[in-house]
Amino acid sequence: MTVTASHMSSSIAVVEMSGVGEARRFAITLAEAHGFSEQATGRVALIVTEAASNMVQHGGGGEILLRAWSSGPRDCCLEVLALDKGPGMANVAACMRDGFSTGGSRGVGLGAIARLSTSFDIFSTPANGTALLARVGARSTRSATGPGLEWGAVCVAKREEVVSGDAWAVQERSGVSTVLVVDGLGHGPAAHDVARRALQTFEHDEETGPERLLRKLDADLRGTRGAAVAVAELDWNSRTLCFAGVGNIAGTLLSPDARSRSLVSHNGTAGQAIEHLQEFSYPWPVGALMVLHSDGLSPQWELDAYPGLSPKSPSLIAAVLYRDFVRRRDDVVVVVVRERAPGRGVLPGDPS
Repeated sequence: MTVTASHMSSSIAVVEMSGVGEARRFAITLAEAHGFSEQATGRVALIVTEAASNMVQHGGGGEILLRAWSSGPRDCCLEVLALDKGPGMANVAACMRDGFSTGGSRGVGLGAIARLSTSFDIFSTPANGTALLARVGARSTRSATGPGLEWGAVCVAKREEVVSGDAWAVQERSGVSTVLVVDGLGHGPAAHDVARRALQTFEHDEETGPERLLRKLDADLRGTRGAAVAVAELDWNSRTLCFAGVGNIAGTLLSPDARSRSLVSHNGTAGQAIEHLQEFSYPWPVGALMVLHSDGLSPQWELDAYPGLSPKSPSLIAAVLYRDFVRRRDDVVVVVVRERAPGRGVLPGDPS
């Protein structure tokens, strides 16, 4: 089995019980590759088994997304997303109770998953399916000392491809948070190499300014097939979002009052031809949510169609949009960010 880069999510289709075993084996391989203990690996295996089994028995099958990352020897985390388009649940709280069952089973699945997880979240509506998030691994004991982002992402390769040409990254500095989304032209290993090169440039960049970073990426990607790129930078002192993009990365800023604002990108390809580059500024409202995605996701989504979803984990929001609006003929990346609540841990992606 291939262990993917930490910004990528591995997708396993689970349409019958044989897929449950495949998902469990992949999860074990991923956990072991990231240095999980035998006990933590066992928890991962049980969570994936229960989640995948539930999808087959109650959701008509679905998809498991797995992503593991590490920000240090004690900060390893594995994220499990279980997505289906089945009948959903009218009363999630009741379904979480041990002993509740609609299919003749013992009814311990969801309660067991929640107990085994370091952090857990779920979203389900009747007739629209269920999306479940479970993380296993070290929860950061460090508390945030200032404003910053809470984020989640789904990044999946085109079917039949092992690696994705789409990528994302988040960088936090004192008073400034920056989000990068990349879509290497085409797909497969060549597009993946472009995306990795952009991530390396971003990782080693120590200055601020989306337009400046885009010009640097344009220079560093010369000689490659190029990429669509978007950079969003939040200055927490002024509560200002600065955004610059080229190509087909879509950005939307959603206010708590349900108003949405599209973030402006220009035509062009970083590394090939940027005809016009401009940085735009937007006020960042308290309680705002930002969604960035490649053209692997249809732009027809509306968060208003999912009452109760916006307060959920950014990873769960990204997963629901992916489930319902993905275009499977291409790689896809969906990144969702919001302002981190005071006292949140700083382990990347951990909402708890």
